[in-house]
Amino acid sequence: MIETIKNEFLSVSVKNHGAELCSLKSLKNNKEYLWQADPQYWGKHSPILFPIIGFLKDNEYIYQGNKYEISKHGFARDYEFQLVEKHDNMLKYIFNSDENTLKKYPFNFELYIIYTLNDEKLDISYEVKNKDNKQMYFSIGAHPAFNCNIYEGDKYLEFEEKETLDSYITNLKNGLMEKGKNPILENEKELLLTYDLFKEDALIFDNIKSNSISIRDDKTGEKVKVSIKGFPYLGIWTPEAPFICIEPWYGLPDTVDSNKQLKDKIGIEKLEGNKTFKANYQVEIIC
Repeated sequence: MIETIKNEFLSVSVKNHGAELCSLKSLKNNKEYLWQADPQYWGKHSPILFPIIGFLKDNEYIYQGNKYEISKHGFARDYEFQLVEKHDNMLKYIFNSDENTLKKYPFNFELYIIYTLNDEKLDISYEVKNKDNKQMYFSIGAHPAFNCNIYEGDKYLEFEEKETLDSYITNLKNGLMEKGKNPILENEKELLLTYDLFKEDALIFDNIKSNSISIRDDKTGEKVKVSIKGFPYLGIWTPEAPFICIEPWYGLPDTVDSNKQLKDKIGIEKLEGNKTFKANYQVEIIC
């Protein structure tokens, strides 16, 4: 099932499956800005990454002496969410842990995804509630893909502040992070988008000063602006396709030397019993 909300600026559609955003249209120009999941390249729009991001070493982790298996980017994107609240400008979804999730992730949780239209911005909020008394370990992140033809040579990433950024290095055989980093920006605000940037998979940054990053089209003057304030990591990715993903993350893929212990995982979030974690980002269409 797909739900749609609109205001005078934007139209937004969301699937129950994975609570995945599947359309983001500007009503100023009636243009679709979200990738429409062409399976020739990548058959998704904007999956939610939970309770891990990227790959685990050998697709497994250890918690309290037991081994569990989870595939790339976790399992939330593969489940049906329940719509629990709808207004003219808001959709709220829930995904509860159950006997199936407990087999691969031994924590009781509620995951809420909330989409809210606020003038020309779409706000996407995450709430993770730990329903256990014990500490919960998790990662969560966004993976929205925006239509963007890099071949034309006039698309840029534009940071709010001048940035000096090095990207984590990804092992192409197993998707894990290697030691060391590749320099990408040196006290600069913009980066020309080329497919060569992604020949070693996603760019993965930390220590970003900017509160937002935009995809800028110099031919049309359009921008897709994504707020990333509060997120410790940012992924940027394209598989040589006519889209670019801007991915604010709380968490990282495993490193090649990971000991597989969930509590030691790089970038892992720790949530005390019966507490709630909250995060949000915004997307603004400037046209």
